[in-house]
Parts: sequence; C-alpha cells; structure tokens
Amino acid sequence: MLKDIRTMKKIILYIIPILAVALVACEPEEIPFRPQADVFMITKTIENNGQIDTVYGFALHVFANKPMTNVSASPDNATDIAYSLEAIEGNPYNYYYQTEDNNFSQQLPTIGRYDFNILAETGESESMSDNLLDDFIYPTDTINYEYDTEKKQHVLNWNKIDDASYIIIKLYDTDDELVFNSPSSIDGKKTSYTLSTSSGWINSRIPETGDQFILELDAYSFEAGQEGVNLQAKSISKNTIVWTE
Repeated sequence: MLKDIRTMKKIILYIIPILAVALVACEPEEIPFRPQADVFMITKTIENNGQIDTVYGFALHVFANKPMTNVSASPDNATDIAYSLEAIEGNPYNYYYQTEDNNFSQQLPTIGRYDFNILAETGESESMSDNLLDDFIYPTDTINYEYDTEKKQHVLNWNKIDDASYIIIKLYDTDDELVFNSPSSIDGKKTSYTLSTSSGWINSRIPETGDQFILELDAYSFEAGQEGVNLQAKSISKNTIVWTE
C-alpha cells in the first residue's frame, strides 16, 4: 500500500474544471454530488534477458465536486475482485489506483466494464461505470538528452508517439524522488522539449553538472469524443541522464 501511495504521488493527472458555475450559484448543501470515473490502459517497456518487452497495467481515477471518503471499483461481474482507490496526496476530491510496478504483465488487464462505488463525506453515494478497451499507445523507443552549448539549452528528443494527445516530462533523483515536473503539458505530436533550469523544479532545486536523473516521459491519449475528460491510454518511457553544462 505504501508503494501505491508513492506511485500516486508521482502521477501527473490532467486538470478538469468541475461544475464551477454550480459551486458559485448554490449553497454547499444544495449542490448535488457529481463524481466522474475513468479507467485507462497503461503500457511501458522493460528489459528482459537482453530484449525489450512491452508490459501492461491500468489505472482507475475518480474526481468529484465534493470530498469523498471511500472509492472502490471492480470489473463487471467479478465478485471476488475489488480495487481500493486512495486520495492523491490527501486530496479528498481526487482518488486514484494504478497497477504496481511489479504487477505489470505481458498479458492485458481485464478488458470491459469497471463498476465504481463512490461515497462522499456528506453520506451521498454514487455508482457508475467506465469501459477499459484494448486500445493502447506504445512508449517511445528512444529518448535522447543533450546540452546545446551554442544555445546553452538542455534538450530532449524522442521518436514520435503515435496517437498521443499530450505528454508530461518528469525527472527523479537517485533516491527515486520527483524533482522536476514539466510546468505544462506538451503537445502529443511534438518530439522534443527544452528543460528549463528555472521552472518545473520542485522545491526550487537547481540541477548541477554531474547530477544523475531518471527521465520519465508519460504520454496520454483521450477517449474518442472525450478530449479533455476521459483518458483512453497512457504510456511510460524512461531513460537515465546525466546533467551536463
């Protein structure tokens, strides 16, 4: 469970405005409880006996206009399987579950409908569902880092990720702590990014020559007709870089 929480803290989720007009127009007790549920596929690559394999997992996400106390989900008709979602960094409006790293598999997760049971602090409850499809996006097979001495810029380049809607760049230190988060999402069609030395760094960290980082490139795709709301898939690509100037 602790590992799940650490994983959740590392996930950068898209931001969705929720019922802003209703929140302003109504008193809190008059606002209906309106959660939104999403399930999506995750792919990443691992090295296996000198070969690169693609492995699969999935994520469950629920957000709402009121704080929640309990969120769970199960595949359709699976009475013996239930996944407990947890508040992301203690935020009761945002609950999440993701397959643990060591449980990713070369087999696809259970495809089909996932049923969510959601309880608000007010005692209101909602049941809803979302479908996990077998559509996914492959991680990029190449990520390169270089320091452009002429422009004095730290540049990332990667092979295009087909069907990506947007991309998030993250850096972790050697203790596996998140130290950099791209300040905004990157267009999914792009294949390069310039790392800023002044924004995106957590706790105002200043990278130094020789610092080693794990670079993570997360690509996301939306469900058809659900741009900006429900995700269809996510891919995770990683590489190790050494900061150079």
